[in-house]
Amino acid sequence: RAGAVVIDTGTRSCRAGFSGQETPIAEINTLVSCPVAQSPGSGEDRSKAFIGEEALLYPDTEIIDPMQNGIIINWEAAKTLWQHLLEHKLQVLPEEHALLVTEPLLSPTSHREKMAEMVFESLGSPGFFVAHQPVLSTYAHGRTSGLVVDMGYATSHIVPVHEGYGLAYATERMDLAGSHLSWYLMTLLEDTGYTFSKEVSHMVENIKHKCCYVASNFERECQLPLVSCTLDFALPDGQTISLSRERFQCPEVLFNPLPNWSTSYVGIHEMARRSLDQLPEEIRSTMYKNILLCGGSSLFKGLETRLCSELLQSLPPNTEVKVAAIPLRRYSAWTGGSILSSLKNFQTWWIRKGEYDEEGPRIVHQRCY
Repeated sequence: RAGAVVIDTGTRSCRAGFSGQETPIAEINTLVSCPVAQSPGSGEDRSKAFIGEEALLYPDTEIIDPMQNGIIINWEAAKTLWQHLLEHKLQVLPEEHALLVTEPLLSPTSHREKMAEMVFESLGSPGFFVAHQPVLSTYAHGRTSGLVVDMGYATSHIVPVHEGYGLAYATERMDLAGSHLSWYLMTLLEDTGYTFSKEVSHMVENIKHKCCYVASNFERECQLPLVSCTLDFALPDGQTISLSRERFQCPEVLFNPLPNWSTSYVGIHEMARRSLDQLPEEIRSTMYKNILLCGGSSLFKGLETRLCSELLQSLPPNTEVKVAAIPLRRYSAWTGGSILSSLKNFQTWWIRKGEYDEEGPRIVHQRCY
């Protein structure tokens, strides 16, 4: 089938699909495993790599995490991952499709050159473009400017995007996101007497997604009778977990990070304020009205209401604040890439294989910014 392919690689999951579609076709875990040694006589062909969740099933393999905080750190593993997505999940040949790839705003510049090299030389694609995730997220919200509050698996970023450009100087970042919340929820549940085997620990992620919510007023929520927030969750092994205050205590750390966590974190509302304070007066009011929630960890019920009220408390009276949260926001960077790559006037922006051969990897800096 025709059309470009859009790939959005995050720290823990990678999404891929075709340009012009609303959601990605495939989403897989970013882990890649490589066989350590062939077990003699096993009769199995163990020379191939295992991708995603499957990587965890084989004990005698070395598990490689190609990503760290949204940045590719192992190019060989990233190539294996992308190849797998194209050939097995999308069932297309890389040499027949141009690739639009996303990246975080603060990636090293050399990173884009490596990406171009991989796309043209290893995958053999005919065209390539790389775009910043926060900018793409604003497109997914139908805008070109906004304050992107992106909460992923390993990090949270606040990035002001003005007329299609991410403003790096006012970007705030914190290493507190989904994985930390899952760990914290597990700790809270263990404190109430539940024990999790290694097999069930991944269920905590599930419990978090299905049961947790952000309280509009934390102190008030704590005063309520337990029965008002109690919820049972059935585990696959047949036992049932009963959750009460943990449901809102877990995501509360997004606003009130725990004092004993090593770094001096501030809440996401405070990060947003710091970012806004660095912006010129004339674009600040646009940002207040276009605060865009993105990423898998922004899906908690009640998050946008709470973020809005926390921000209003620290802003001048009569400031108009609007927090937008589209239903498909965990894919917003992917969706933005899908929108961008399907625009008619974008087609001249692709870096073609011939141009790459002539100019080398540095062509990305002239074409993608």
